[in-house]
Amino acid sequence: MDKPKREPERRVSNVIPFQVDGAFFFERAVHYLDRHDLKNALKNFRKAVEYEPDNPVHHCNLAGVLSELGDFEESNRILEKILKDIAPDMVECWFYMANNYANLGQYDLSEDYAARYLEHEPEGEFAEDAEEMLQILVQEFGGGKVLEERKKRQEEEQREQDQARRLLEEGRFIEASEYLERAIEQQPDSTAPRNNLSLAYYYLGELDKAIEIAQDVLSRDNSNVHALCNLAVFYQHLGDKENLQQILEGLRKLYPLYFDHTYKLATTMGILGEHATAYRLFRQLLRWSDRSDPMLLHCVAAAAANLGFLEKARKIWLEVEELDPESEIPAFFLKKVNKALEAGKGTMQSVSYQYHIPFNEQFKAMKEQLQNGKLGAWRNDPLVRSSLFWALRHGDLETKMQVIQTFALIADKEVEAALREFLKNADEIDQLKKLALYVLRHMGADGPFEAHLEGEEILLRVEQPSDDLLTLKPEWQEVLTLAEASLQESCGAKADGVAREIWVAFLQRTFHASPRIQRTAPWAAALEYAVRKQLGEKISQAEIAKRYEVSPNSVSRMYRSLTTKNETPETPE
Repeated sequence: MDKPKREPERRVSNVIPFQVDGAFFFERAVHYLDRHDLKNALKNFRKAVEYEPDNPVHHCNLAGVLSELGDFEESNRILEKILKDIAPDMVECWFYMANNYANLGQYDLSEDYAARYLEHEPEGEFAEDAEEMLQILVQEFGGGKVLEERKKRQEEEQREQDQARRLLEEGRFIEASEYLERAIEQQPDSTAPRNNLSLAYYYLGELDKAIEIAQDVLSRDNSNVHALCNLAVFYQHLGDKENLQQILEGLRKLYPLYFDHTYKLATTMGILGEHATAYRLFRQLLRWSDRSDPMLLHCVAAAAANLGFLEKARKIWLEVEELDPESEIPAFFLKKVNKALEAGKGTMQSVSYQYHIPFNEQFKAMKEQLQNGKLGAWRNDPLVRSSLFWALRHGDLETKMQVIQTFALIADKEVEAALREFLKNADEIDQLKKLALYVLRHMGADGPFEAHLEGEEILLRVEQPSDDLLTLKPEWQEVLTLAEASLQESCGAKADGVAREIWVAFLQRTFHASPRIQRTAPWAAALEYAVRKQLGEKISQAEIAKRYEVSPNSVSRMYRSLTTKNETPETPE
């Protein structure tokens, strides 16, 4: 009988396994560098890049060795790849490229990249070397022209940014968007006008365009603080929690080195409800400044108040009041925080980080001014204007109607452009577009007007603004119809023209803040009384009231509104 087969004996290996990865080849490359063996260092840095292609340090070291070996063009190709695809914030690559271009004898490019590095890292690791390089390029190689041209471009870009910022601050969002679109054509590589254009579209309520532009900026510079902050706010407004959370995770880890980046991030975190982060960042900004900026101090106070540090907030708003004694803003918030402290509350109503009285409070004052036919400072207030433009796109029917009527009082180029676009929107109802058309005619806009009405694209000729006023709201026509029917019985056709004239004149005068007429009978009674008075008839308000089955008091009130210049009804009905 054969012996049973046995499994072969397993030998115990004495070899210790080790992991071969990017770090392994990096260490080997450094070892060869220390021995001045550049060829083997190059070989191992290439291996490190193969194992860890997303590690910018390996690429940078590879570029460095290539430069040492005299392959300056290949070195620059790798440095460009780092900045474009791997680590756009690794700005020291610009300094390395400046060295390579100097060795290639391309002194203008060397000058350009050295200056570019210093713009972003004026106190950076290679700042002194870059300054020395520029001096040599200017003194030894007749440079300086590139620096001069670069300075001119920077000054022009700064002027354009200031102009765009001024337009945005003044609430001239359509004008700002047109200006910024031209700026982008002239500066296709600049991100600043794109970020501002994104904001302009956001203020106009065009969220899709705003998001598209912000994403375009990030495709060019994936760590752009302004674009990341803008996009986070846009997603919050849309209620897109998934995308918002993804950006928030990155924003929480940011520690910007520049004042404007820190200010932008702090404000954004406050808007997003991340008050602790906002408070930390705003306090950091205070340490960098001399506490003389009322807007910055207000932001610190707002963050403190939103965190429940009411006493700290109160003290800071007192500082703001001393710095800005003519403004009513610090007094408004001091009143609020004092009221909360006196009531023993640990918190107060959420405070906006914008240095403004809250919009709802401004809107109350705006309504009062509208009732008297006056234009307040809100006409050029960007917060109010952006709210109106936003409401025109995203409000309900009643809100859109009120906005269009308010635009009749503002009546500037921004309003005209917004209403012209509104006329072409197939998704809006015809009633609103007829109202917008009336406002355009009322403000003297030149026709014809492109419009989407009754399901068709049409051109509308210029008409007198009163021609279609009565068709804008059914209750306006109903008041006139009731009054004319009653007047026909006793006065005949002669009263019709007078009634129409009085009623249309009233509607035109009060159009911007016209009342919501819930009951047409009191208005028809008052209109009839006004007509009879004008025709010289003797009749009492009580007689008219009885005919319409309304109170004499309501007829009296409505009559005063009809016949008093620049006054709207005391009590809407």
